[in-house]
Amino acid sequence: MTKHANALFVRFIALGIAIQVVVCHANADDTVRRPNVVLILADDLGCVDLGCTGSDLHQTPVIDALAAESMRFDRAYAAPTCSPSRSAILSGKNPAKLGIVGHGGVRKMGGGGDFLVGTEYTLAEALRDGGYNTCHIGKWHVGQAKANRPEQQGFATVVAANEFCCPGSFFYPFRDRRKGSKNAKLSAVPDLESYGPSDHLTPSLGSEAAKFIQQAAQGDQPFFLNLWYYAVHTPIEAMPEKVDKYSALKKPGAKHRNPEYAGLVEHLDDSVRIVLQALEDSGVADNTIVIFYSDNGGEVRRGITSNAPMRSGKTTLYEGGVRVPLFVRWPGVTRPGATSKVRVVGQDLYPTILAMTGVAGQQEQNREMDGVDFSALLRDPSATLPPRSLHWLRYGELVHYPTYKTDRTFGPSAAIIGKEGWKLIEHYPTPHGLERRYELFDLEQDPYEQHDLAESRRDKVAELKHELTEWQREIDLPSYEELAYPAFEKINGAGDSRAGERLRP
Repeated sequence: MTKHANALFVRFIALGIAIQVVVCHANADDTVRRPNVVLILADDLGCVDLGCTGSDLHQTPVIDALAAESMRFDRAYAAPTCSPSRSAILSGKNPAKLGIVGHGGVRKMGGGGDFLVGTEYTLAEALRDGGYNTCHIGKWHVGQAKANRPEQQGFATVVAANEFCCPGSFFYPFRDRRKGSKNAKLSAVPDLESYGPSDHLTPSLGSEAAKFIQQAAQGDQPFFLNLWYYAVHTPIEAMPEKVDKYSALKKPGAKHRNPEYAGLVEHLDDSVRIVLQALEDSGVADNTIVIFYSDNGGEVRRGITSNAPMRSGKTTLYEGGVRVPLFVRWPGVTRPGATSKVRVVGQDLYPTILAMTGVAGQQEQNREMDGVDFSALLRDPSATLPPRSLHWLRYGELVHYPTYKTDRTFGPSAAIIGKEGWKLIEHYPTPHGLERRYELFDLEQDPYEQHDLAESRRDKVAELKHELTEWQREIDLPSYEELAYPAFEKINGAGDSRAGERLRP
């Protein structure tokens, strides 16, 4: 090699090294610039349980301020109970496609339980594989012990996730201390031994979240914090001073009149304050997406709360059961105070978060998702999404809600909201006297479902019934008739042949 050629070779080598350094530096900067994500999920928080959404008792100044800084979705939906909603968030799929059509689910598939199977490539796994530090804090309730726990579903750090639907108690030591309680072990909340009698569970989870944020903010990875509160699910427990406060504030004729529940809602607000302050103190608030959402509508039975003017509540497919608050604060993108009336649903969060973070995810999971990326709405409140229908299946879970067999409101059902805003609810029959019936509502003109048009618009009933039936065929789930009657028999004994006839279309 000549001297000139040798010099040229050295220059090429040097240039290649320089390019590699620049590329590596750019990639590192891209990683740093990726936004952190904090997904705050309340449990059983109704669409009007916050000050900013219409409560006439509950005081939630922190969440109200977050909503004011966020884009607010006035037509956000979830499943009517917790396990389906949580599974939808993690999978990006309609929970019925996963076989989760009850409080814990009625499965035709394998996976070791009635919940989200381990073969799903979850949102947490996608973010983890995309370079995110992942953490789950709080309620889980989508997988059984040692099978589909958060540790197996993509979370590197897990805190305070028990094996049950709710905590044994919101009071320290956060377990059920009643003698003979059969679920005391399952409902005990772990990992919080350092707290004491003056601590309520809900702010304690906020403190744990703050610890994670402070630690993660010092690292070189963006982070995903999945903060799923137990509040405001039963047991309805608040510190005495909050109960006293709301006992004095409640007014005759108000829709919200439960001081214990109001206190629990305020505990949630206190906890969110701790989390948001930790983002500020750690210097990452301006690069952190905060999403606030609820897993289903408020529990209206037993006088817990009210979703008025929305109809009914948790476990039903009326608007009060599936309409929930949703706020998204994306610094530098969302406009404070912006609102959208486009219908979005829990399974949309997965593809939307992938789009916001620039994480590719897994091709097969992305292809099978039912969720739609709504990040365009976050950038432009006037934007729309392609027309689509939303579907729900609710077969019922007699172990948790034995009144399903005779209750016309809370019994098993299916529903569809069509592309034009018409909503059909199909109420399933039971061997105990409930007959198959349909209700039809024009949500654009009647958002509170006061006027059933099923008799006068039989053409629309037939159209939506056909679409709902075709969707059920597409998801390849055993029909209500195949799954429900054996469940009724299990609870009630042998049943009778005449009851079986009533189950057929």
